[in-house]
Amino acid sequence: MNGMGMMGSGFMSLYWILSTLILIAGILLVLWVIARVVRRGSLSPHVKEHDHAVRLLKERYARGEIDREEYLQRLKDLRD
Repeated sequence: MNGMGMMGSGFMSLYWILSTLILIAGILLVLWVIARVVRRGSLSPHVKEHDHAVRLLKERYARGEIDREEYLQRLKDLRD
């Protein structure tokens, strides 16, 4: 050996450190994207439909198109 140790030159150690950091950054990026998608509800269109239905029901109740009893019953039906 020429005095460079088992890893060769110091560049090999630097390569492993940088590649590990890049891998960790990639994993964190993927986790961040998944968290954003889940928070927005993109994976669950049923939730968006439910929110839209509840909003329409509230609007009908606010306009006086349905009474309180009908509003509460329909809201209960939507939640089930």
